This record gives sequence, C-alpha cells and structure tokens, in this order.
Amino acid sequence: MKRYLAEAKMGGSKNITFSPREVAMSAQALGWDIHRKFSKVSVEQMTAEGEILVVERARLEHGDRQAMQRWLARVPKGTPVALEAAYGWPWIADLLEEMGLEPHLAHPPAVKVLAKTEAKGDRIDADRLGKFQLRGILPQSYLATAEVRMRRERIRYRMALSCLRTGVKNRIQAILHRLGILHPFSDLFGKQGRRFLQSLALPQASHQVLRGYLQLLDRIGGLIAEVEDWMAANLKADEIVQLLATIPGIGLILAHVIYAEIGEIERFPSRRHLNSYAGLAPLSDDSAARHGQRHCGLACNHALRWALIEAVTGVLSTRGPRGQRLRKLYARLTHGGRYNKSQAKVAVARELCQLVYTIWTNRSPYSDNPPPRPGTVQDCAGPASDERRQTKAVQQAMRSDQPRFSMVRRRPSAAGQTRL
Repeated sequence: MKRYLAEAKMGGSKNITFSPREVAMSAQALGWDIHRKFSKVSVEQMTAEGEILVVERARLEHGDRQAMQRWLARVPKGTPVALEAAYGWPWIADLLEEMGLEPHLAHPPAVKVLAKTEAKGDRIDADRLGKFQLRGILPQSYLATAEVRMRRERIRYRMALSCLRTGVKNRIQAILHRLGILHPFSDLFGKQGRRFLQSLALPQASHQVLRGYLQLLDRIGGLIAEVEDWMAANLKADEIVQLLATIPGIGLILAHVIYAEIGEIERFPSRRHLNSYAGLAPLSDDSAARHGQRHCGLACNHALRWALIEAVTGVLSTRGPRGQRLRKLYARLTHGGRYNKSQAKVAVARELCQLVYTIWTNRSPYSDNPPPRPGTVQDCAGPASDERRQTKAVQQAMRSDQPRFSMVRRRPSAAGQTRL
C-alpha cells in the first residue's frame, strides 16, 4: 500500500526525512497530470522491496513559468517524467528537457484501459502515471522532437486551409443552387468561372454574400501559396522529401505531408509497423468458425493515411511504364476497374507505404526495376547458381507426383487409387 510522506503546494515544500528503510530507494519518477491552467505532479520512488512511495505532490500553475522552473530545479537531473499525451503537452515536454529531465509521453487510450477499474481524479491520475513509469508498464506514444512538430505545424496548417477553401467553395455552389443558376463549367473557380460569377445579376443580399466569399477564397488561396512557396524553397535542403517525390503518385505536397507525419523512420522496426501506424494493415474479425470481413482500424495517423490514399489517384492517372506494377495490382483487384475499387485503393496505398519505408531507410530513389533481393536467383548469378538450378530441375523431373503446370494444385489421392 502506498504511503504519502509529504505533500507540497506551489509556494514550497516541507523538509522530508526518511527512515532507514526508506533510504534504500532504487528508483524515482514523476507523474504529471496536465490540465489547461495547471498540472498536478506526483513524485514517487520505489524501494528495494518493490514498494512504491509517494514522496511529494505539487500543483504547478501554468501561468507562472518561473515558479515551475524553481520547483523542477529541485528534481534530480535525468528523472523520468510520465505525462499523458493530452492537449498542450509539447511546451511542457520542452520545459522538462530544458530542466534536464526525461519526458515520456503516455498513450491516453491504453492508459484508460489499464486504469478502467480504478478511481479517477487529478491526484490519482498523477500517482498512476508515476506508478506505471516505475513498474515499466507505461504505454508510450511517440514524443516528436521540436523540429518534427514545427514541420507538422506548417503541413497541418495548409491542410486546414484547404478544408476551409473547400467549405467556402461549397457555400458558393449552394448560393447558385438556391437561385436556380446553372453553369457549364467543369471548374467554377477557374478563370472563366470567376468571370461568370462576377457577371451574375443577383439580389443584393446574395451579391454581397458571394462577393465576400470570393474575397475570402482569394485570401485563403494566398495563405496556401505562402506555405507551398516554403515547401518549394526548402526542397533542396530536405533530402527525404526529394526521395519520396520520386515515388509514383507522390508530388511535392504529399511528400512533405508524409515526411512530417512519419517524423522519424527509425522508430518503426519494419514496414509492417509503418503500415499499421498508417492504418493500412487489414484487421481480422474472426471468431470460432466465423471469418469476418477484413477492415482497416481507426486508431492510426489519419493525415498519413489520407496522403497515401490520395497518392493512389496520382498513380492511376500516370501513363507509361512508371508505376505500371501498381496499376496492374489495382486492375487485378478490381477485375479491370469493375468493382472493389475502394479495397483496391487501400491495397495500392499499402504498397506505396512499403515503398516509402524502403526508400527512406535505404536512402535511394524509386526505380521501376529495383535491384534483386539478396539471395534470389537474379542476385546469385554465376556458375554455382547455374549448377543449383540444374540440380533443382533434375529433382523436380524425378518426382512422379509433380503436376505438369506449376500453378496446378495437387489433389490428395483417394484410398485405393493410384496417382497417374
């Protein structure tokens, strides 16, 4: 059972004395429960017998940064801090790193599952995070570096502006629908479409609303252009973006989105882990003899999945030998584009995700004719490989049950029958 030795507030803390048993502590950690205006912090230590003791508690006001720094200066350098990935964690993680501490970001859904049978409260949440950290069972999320966060800030800012632009365009289309105005333009917001909108004789209220929406549309377009100019200007400095842009269907914007959302490729042990992070790994729904339909999970990076699926459209619109293997996969899964198009797009996006992992880890551009894998027949060219192939052919020829065509499955012979 936990014992609470002392409890501190923002103004300071009491002098803490330890008994001989309490001096033999072997580990210390901080549990940090984040709120908008304050945080509840719990200092916990583990004894040699494995008992966890709450040494001190504090309430840190976010409005007084200097007081927070003074309190954190009392904590030994290198102490791990478990904080939940709640709203506003980045600046707290930067402050902890500045004070020489080690922040660890907890995964909120997993923490909720582990604590579903326990009580809920600010003090209890802080104690729980420190306890998980000391016991080594803290489910951690990716703690993005400051560089990755700044890159994501720009990319997600552009995505938000694009959503706003789409919403404004839909509202303009709604004005025309309400007035029964039809137009022959495939792109209403191109040069000819804009001249058409400006020449319309509308009621005064509708004219004012349309004019305001067009001004807002121009302003949003200018802000998006500023971000795209930054993307083009930093293209030479971003080697990874240059490599990702060589993949079919991935241009400058999608390459920046994929680069920002992945952050660091080293945190993924294999391409399967990256597929799962992108939400492109099929999940099973089986029980006993029932085999449910495979589907993609919702717990993923939605921006990364959107970028990879959006790249499939570029792959399908590409002509020539570039990306031909991906288009063949789509044609095979859709039987010539007749059905199962959504599932086929996810499958092609999964192949693109694997290409991203391979190109990023190998630091080599995309090629329609990749080099042979180590250990394959193409890689092991030479007299020794020719001899192995001949030996394998002889062994296959000596088998009496070998079918004539390699794609034909052998059927087990029934009792009393001989195989021809």
